[in-house]
Amino acid sequence: MIPAIAWTVVVVALMAVFYALARFSEELGEALRIRPYYISYYAASLFLFIGIQMRLLGTVAPDLAFKYVHCHEALVAIGVTIALITTIIYWGWLLSTHRKMM
Repeated sequence: MIPAIAWTVVVVALMAVFYALARFSEELGEALRIRPYYISYYAASLFLFIGIQMRLLGTVAPDLAFKYVHCHEALVAIGVTIALITTIIYWGWLLSTHRKMM
């Protein structure tokens, strides 16, 4: 039970980071006139939220959990991948600027 709670705390922290990145990216996107890709951060958070629910359901009530409850790690991985791609789209210019300075 404790590992599931610790895992949940980590995933909720990721969701908070994704929310902050969504807000920053929304402002950056408006300034640079980029399409609203920041919405992908909210989709990533949704995958993480569903993953949390499935993990806790499998921990608390394994008899009630259906056979797909063990795919929570895949849902979290999908959410993190979506957020990573969105971060590269919005914040990739920082890497190219850093390379030019060196």
